[in-house]
Amino acid sequence: MKRNPNPYKGVEWKTQPRIEGCTHVHCTTPEAFNALLEQGLRFATLSNYYPSAPYWPIQSIKKHTFDLGQDSYIRNGEVVHERLDFKEELARWREDSSMLPESEGDNLFPTPPKGFMEAPNAEHHWFSDYNVYLHITAPGCSLTTGRTQKVPQLDSHGIRLGMPMPWRKGFAALLDTLVCPDGGGIIINHPHWSHLPHHFLCELLDFDERVLGMEIYNAGCALSYTAPAESQWDEVLGTGRQCFGFCVQDHLPSDTLRWMGHSVLLPEELTPESCLKAYRQGRFYGRILGHGLDFEYIHFDGQTLDVRCDDTAVLLLISHQGVVKEVWNSRDLHYELRNDDERREHVFFRVTASNSKTHEKLYTQPFMLI
Repeated sequence: MKRNPNPYKGVEWKTQPRIEGCTHVHCTTPEAFNALLEQGLRFATLSNYYPSAPYWPIQSIKKHTFDLGQDSYIRNGEVVHERLDFKEELARWREDSSMLPESEGDNLFPTPPKGFMEAPNAEHHWFSDYNVYLHITAPGCSLTTGRTQKVPQLDSHGIRLGMPMPWRKGFAALLDTLVCPDGGGIIINHPHWSHLPHHFLCELLDFDERVLGMEIYNAGCALSYTAPAESQWDEVLGTGRQCFGFCVQDHLPSDTLRWMGHSVLLPEELTPESCLKAYRQGRFYGRILGHGLDFEYIHFDGQTLDVRCDDTAVLLLISHQGVVKEVWNSRDLHYELRNDDERREHVFFRVTASNSKTHEKLYTQPFMLI
């Protein structure tokens, strides 16, 4: 499926707002939230589990909101769209509920600044027909799945951790709860860390065009040496499938609270709906680390590709054939396709820009050539 073969077509780079977003970052404390705000977060789709409940709207989340209940759940493999109150459920079963707090408590997060935008999201895993390592996030989807770990008694009543249903059924249930029909979707998490085989990645992407792509960099996987998944991305792109690539943080390190993986969104309007549409359209690029390197523009007219950075960098043009062009200590990369044979040979183009001194790196979304 070709989601959008030319993601930056129509972007007016001189006037285009750039919005820092996150599709996979676990943020459960006010300290972490403030750290993200200080580092530029403007469109939040926080991802959490146990239960896999959207921390949205952010100002509605209290210290114990998800220790007391959730707005939807899965029982015996079926989604139930109604409130599950843990104390009421335990009382009905004549089981002890003393492990639960008495009330929700105070607001978990401080009031966001003016202009801050947000949408629902959560991380879902533990599908019944694949092992626990298939994880996804779903920016724009409001479904809550799984359960709190504080009430293990729910297991014996058909309410388990994770998303215990076949992944196709689970994906459909998530997509049914999109708050913006034209925006958002499903993202395959850390495919390298998850050891997802190529054929299965293709199967996941072919399920629905709203399965947007995969994480190509996950900072939380660095300790297991599985942070990048560029080779898996290129292998999928080489089949002619448009697959967007996401740079994410996953868990924030508690010692630094440093936000490594970002999405830089290029929405048409400064609204959550427009930001979700930017994800759906591929109108974003990936960024690792801070704000010392950026794209000034990315232009592709179907034949000529021009990319400019705001500072000197190492720029790589990558296709199905590997590295097509390499430019060192320059701000610009230029390439022209000569003929249709070359287009078929390359299948796709994408560009990276990196600064060896600051370790920053940028990733364009791919352009599909066939």
